[in-house]
Amino acid sequence: MHPVSVASAAWVLAAAPSKVPFYVAGCTLVGWALLMAIAGMRRPDFPGSAVAARAIMAASGVLVAATLTTAVVTAGEEGGERRARPASARSSPAPGATSVLQLAADPGGKLAFDKKEATVKAGEVTVRLTNESPLPHNVTIAAGSRTLTSTQTIQHAATTARVSLRPGTYVFYCSVPGHREGGMEGRLTVR
Repeated sequence: MHPVSVASAAWVLAAAPSKVPFYVAGCTLVGWALLMAIAGMRRPDFPGSAVAARAIMAASGVLVAATLTTAVVTAGEEGGERRARPASARSSPAPGATSVLQLAADPGGKLAFDKKEATVKAGEVTVRLTNESPLPHNVTIAAGSRTLTSTQTIQHAATTARVSLRPGTYVFYCSVPGHREGGMEGRLTVR
């Protein structure tokens, strides 16, 4: 993988942080609270001493802080949701960039789209596929191994799909088995 691909992959990972750390911290906090409640119900003298009470309060504080921290750190976009950015953080679209990705399958039946590269503006993007071919095709947009959207699989027809995209590099391809491997893929730049 060359440096541009590494940078693109790093951006995709940073663009959609995993919520797993938050879920782990939250579940640990809930488990701790339940454990403390059960201990308090079973032992009337719980926690037993001032030192134990301070230790329990410290552990509870650490778990609450960890849960809040992971909530803030993992608050990025996931699943196509949009988050408003301040005007100063918005980038101007590239010349010729639109909010529509227009693709056409080869009408003669070759495993190819009419373009291998496209540029669109960040935000809501409409994906339009025209397929006059007798073979069924679709357009799938992905960030790394994560599928963001996919049109219907069609033949002798046209279809659209919508997706919210942040600036970065994505891949578009036909997900019909064997079609991507046959050459039906390209690079989508979002600015």
